[in-house]
Amino acid sequence: AHHPWRAPPHNRIMAKIVARSILSRLGLPLFYLHEKSLRLCEPLLGARCSSSSSNGGGAASSGRQVGGVVGEIKGDSVDVAIIGGGIVGLAIARELVLRYPKVTVAVLEKEKRLVPHQTSHNSGVIHAGIYYEPGSDMARLCVEGARRMFEYCEKKGLPCKRVGKLIVATQESELQTLEELYKRATANKVQGLELLNTKQVLDLEPNVHALRALHSPNTGITDFAAAACSFADDFLASSRGRIQTGFNVNRIEADERKGVEVHSKCGKPVKARWLITCAGLHSDYIGHMAGGAKGPTVLPFRGTYHELKPEFRKVITRNIYPVPDPKFPMVGVHLTPRVDGHVLIGPNAALSLAKEGYNFWNFNFKDAMRFAVNKGLWKLLLGNTKIVLHEIWRDINAHAFVGEAQRYCPTLKVEHTTKGWAGVHAVAIDDSGKIIGDFMFEKGKSGIVLNLRNAPSPACTSSLAIATAVVDRAASEFDWKAAKFGKA
Repeated sequence: AHHPWRAPPHNRIMAKIVARSILSRLGLPLFYLHEKSLRLCEPLLGARCSSSSSNGGGAASSGRQVGGVVGEIKGDSVDVAIIGGGIVGLAIARELVLRYPKVTVAVLEKEKRLVPHQTSHNSGVIHAGIYYEPGSDMARLCVEGARRMFEYCEKKGLPCKRVGKLIVATQESELQTLEELYKRATANKVQGLELLNTKQVLDLEPNVHALRALHSPNTGITDFAAAACSFADDFLASSRGRIQTGFNVNRIEADERKGVEVHSKCGKPVKARWLITCAGLHSDYIGHMAGGAKGPTVLPFRGTYHELKPEFRKVITRNIYPVPDPKFPMVGVHLTPRVDGHVLIGPNAALSLAKEGYNFWNFNFKDAMRFAVNKGLWKLLLGNTKIVLHEIWRDINAHAFVGEAQRYCPTLKVEHTTKGWAGVHAVAIDDSGKIIGDFMFEKGKSGIVLNLRNAPSPACTSSLAIATAVVDRAASEFDWKAAKFGKA
């Protein structure tokens, strides 16, 4: 069974996109599609490896289902190929077709459905821009992205709420960090911030105990998977886009004169004049494959969530976050109400031995071996040994996990909760073991590739703003003024 906040199965989500695209082309209203309507579109999906297929077929003839192709572009060549079918890749594709009236774009996703990883496995929080270094791309794009995400969700009728957020200090040692967060957020032009005392906190949240708290009324919640699928709808409605799922990239050939060929493990290569990569957890592998630098290394940190049982969900009404440890830039175990009515506790941040290590026992030999010889990782682990071991302990011990939230919400008990699910978030580090605290863009050595090498949280919040920044950068570095895309 699929949790309501996770992306639905491949056929369901792709069928819905196809159906919406057809309705849009016919000028019909984009009403919520009934289950029977979805089934009508499913025969259009599920391309197979076959020498006779023109949409990703290849030499193999086993009939193994490898995904689907949706979109009205014919042939194997497009102007721009995008590797990555998460929220950022889909936002970039949408931005391209909205800005350039003649551009053709293909989105290539290795999984059999869209938004399968970080986009659909997160807290669903629209961040206000509190934590990030003033003047950084992350700070600027988060503040702009939050505003645009609220506007987009309201315009499209997608679920979103400005529930607000409290960052709570429960110890004297945390008060200075809280003050610094307030100054940083103010410098980032986050609106409506207040520092609250103990009584003011209790007035807002009777079950939350804190010495002081930073109140951000404009922090919100949404369903980022739904937003990403809406981006896909917008993209395909242009009739100049194609989405290919089950396209697992294994080789990239990029030459300034010949263009780009993106090869997969099964099917014909996709040819493009330019390539943009935003491969999330695999952005180091794909970026290097596309002609970028070998680093930074992207580490997978598994974040486990617990849920409050239905009868205890009213314990809080807004996001409650601890003051983060400045030595380890994770936001800590927090309480988060969701747009579907669920309330989450989490996540922790335990290093996984697989890029897609959604449970404690997941292991990928290739990933683990690369981590084992990475000097930066060893420096990170040895410099934060206590924190690393504590995160692993919380991952396997429910009492320790819930105990983190009990520091600021003492009425919580383990028996009020149930084990939920896990997400894996990408954390990029350099050779010194330092966690990279900003979005990172890189032009490939071929001159026709742009890599998004680091896009951790708040990438979902920032996705529309990141898309604008990426297309601006691509237009400049690829000299798109000379391209015949139509006027921007």
